[in-house]
Amino acid sequence: MTQARRRIAFCVIIVVLIIAGAILQAIAADKLRPDFSTISPAAPNVSQAEKSGEAILEGLACITFVVGLQLPLAEKACSAAIDLRPDNPLGYKYRGFTYLLQHRFERAEMDFRDATRLDPKDAGNHAGYGQSLSGQGRFREAVQQFNIALGLSPRDANVLSARAWARAGEGKDLAAAVKDCELALKLKPRSSVALDSRALVHLRAGRNRLALQDYSSSLTWHPGGTVALFGRGLTEFRLGHMTAARNDLSLARRNDPEIDDIFIMVGVLEAGCHDGKDTCSLPEGLRAAPQTGSGYLSVSF
Repeated sequence: MTQARRRIAFCVIIVVLIIAGAILQAIAADKLRPDFSTISPAAPNVSQAEKSGEAILEGLACITFVVGLQLPLAEKACSAAIDLRPDNPLGYKYRGFTYLLQHRFERAEMDFRDATRLDPKDAGNHAGYGQSLSGQGRFREAVQQFNIALGLSPRDANVLSARAWARAGEGKDLAAAVKDCELALKLKPRSSVALDSRALVHLRAGRNRLALQDYSSSLTWHPGGTVALFGRGLTEFRLGHMTAARNDLSLARRNDPEIDDIFIMVGVLEAGCHDGKDTCSLPEGLRAAPQTGSGYLSVSF
């Protein structure tokens, strides 16, 4: 999995995955705990108790595999947890994160829609829903979900950064996007994600020197970050630093061949830079080879 793929879900996944309480909640929740008081010696409801116990184990396996980025195993375990307990949001939530990491955004959207329906007070469900929409370029809808997530957890730096990215992608309310990033950086001063989002806002607004500063700072805290490398390369091109631009763009594309498509989706590159069939602002020496089947811009089904 490339760094840029991880970055798509990073804004919302890190906080959720490091909360050990999620596992404890899964074990302790009334919905998952078998009610052995209802089992009589004469007519034991063993199958229901076993089903509930199995659901707990599959749910824990689901979380563990997502944390370990073992995505095929995570999808299998989360799906099993859903089959056993379709009324529990946990399986949908973590399978949604699995799909985000795989760029299967439409699938992730369906799972997070179910997760938010079953547990509308979980900020992570709404944040994941927003990220699945943002990954499809549906930035206005994504901002709405991030708003809900931040209403529930207003000091979540990753969700603030994700909302700023979506606002930049939409190309509206850029001042609010900068404020999101500044608050995120107060909460997490070395957040490369917040710096990448603020740099994108500056890039959209034509503030190239500020964008260059943020991308360089991001790379200080997260060396080799693909999004920051590509963004810095674009900024260097705009500033006329052609050799530096070529080096950064080439390295970013080696890390992730889909990186051009991400910046096309957020509106700082033209579609012609993807397929070679239309106008592209990059000169020949800085363009990627025309792609015939990018996994990012295609439908993830």
